Amino acid sequence: MPIIFQPVKISNPPDGEAGLELKNRLVRSATGERMVDKEGRVTDELVKLYEQLARGGVGTIITGHSFVRPDGKSGWQMMGIHQDDMIIGLRRLARVVGQYDARILVQLNHTGRYAPGAIIGTNPLTPSVTEETKGMYPPREMNEKDIGEIIQAFGQAAARAQEAGFDGVQIHAAHGYLVSQFLSPLSNRRTDAWGGDVRNRAKFLLEIYKNIRQTVGNKFAVWVKINCEDFVEGGFSLQDSLFTAGLLEKESINLIEISGGVSFQTVIRSNIGTKEPEACFLPQAEQFRARLKVPLSLVGGIRSLKTMEMLIKDKGFDLVSLCRPLIYDPGLPLKLARKDLTQSECTSCNKCLTMRKSEPVQCRQDKN
Repeated sequence: MPIIFQPVKISNPPDGEAGLELKNRLVRSATGERMVDKEGRVTDELVKLYEQLARGGVGTIITGHSFVRPDGKSGWQMMGIHQDDMIIGLRRLARVVGQYDARILVQLNHTGRYAPGAIIGTNPLTPSVTEETKGMYPPREMNEKDIGEIIQAFGQAAARAQEAGFDGVQIHAAHGYLVSQFLSPLSNRRTDAWGGDVRNRAKFLLEIYKNIRQTVGNKFAVWVKINCEDFVEGGFSLQDSLFTAGLLEKESINLIEISGGVSFQTVIRSNIGTKEPEACFLPQAEQFRARLKVPLSLVGGIRSLKTMEMLIKDKGFDLVSLCRPLIYDPGLPLKLARKDLTQSECTSCNKCLTMRKSEPVQCRQDKN
């Protein structure tokens, strides 16, 4: 059996209490499905999708990013985990995935300055008001009270995930959202304890993690998604990211998922296999593997069984994360395991992600 389909235990340290036994090494990376109602509640359509994914053989599902506070909502179609009455719907997702012996984690997020003022009904929050933010709906620089309350909101959201029966949570610290905004020297110009050198800029993420761990205890998995770098001049660098990952490792984060970029063009690559290589963040991610012992997952343009096996066997990654191939075909893992296919038929046209935000994320290729 290919190693990608062999079971594995994921934890840091290896015998840690929050270890997850996974039936295989394939992860559905967080994908904003736009299948909730306007309050962010789970719908029948979303439950159906998660059943398709779990039945299709993926070992672990990370939900689409979910807002921990109403002022962190990116749009009408973002899932919510900000209040207790969301738990009933969230429990439906956990139950349907568990029926297929798969694991499920909620991705926790606050979108910061990218929260549309017209939707959240107030000024979006930002670490610093900069020239780059002045053209948006006027943001407000966060004070100590704001910072403390949002840290608490992440912990409270994690407690809801735990009560709903999820196997863990993932902190979204990538792609230019609020935690990523704190990490980047381009968006974080603060001169207090939350800004300046990378240790201070990483403090917001570390405090969120510590609050979550204190809230949910040591037997609940806590993962993080982080940029290997922002790929913009003056942004979060590879060296900054390696330093931040080292801090997380010391705090016994259970797994780090490596991504990259803060804009559609830098996060989502097109024409994988022709214009862009598979595993587009691998050159940076290899430095994480060389320096760190913490379990790692890699996302970004991974399409073929050959590449998946190479990442696990030769490069030492623990898990492989997929997004668009599972939008194209939720049943891809079983097809790869049966060797019906050797790689995804997804062509990375990105039509699934570029349609109107009011429409669900789904494949729009002509498959005939």
